[in-house]
Amino acid sequence: MSIEEVAVELPAAEAPPLVTEAFGNRAVFEMELALQKACQILPPELDSHEHRCFIARSILARVGGGERTFAGMVSAGMAAVEQLRQRQEQV
Repeated sequence: MSIEEVAVELPAAEAPPLVTEAFGNRAVFEMELALQKACQILPPELDSHEHRCFIARSILARVGGGERTFAGMVSAGMAAVEQLRQRQEQV
């Protein structure tokens, strides 16, 4: 799944501009790489479309807040994975 697909999932009335229009091709490429990196460390029991979307939204939110470094994007993805792990432990 790419970052573009996450934005497309919203209903048309709520859809933000395409991610590439808002951030540019390089940022989208780096967000996709950050998403892949974060998803690589997802435990098998957490590896689902829903959780990947959660991670993608976390990265997108960080970039939307002004983050433009690849390290910051990866950090956002890893933080999202950690949140998912903590939720799982509480159940």
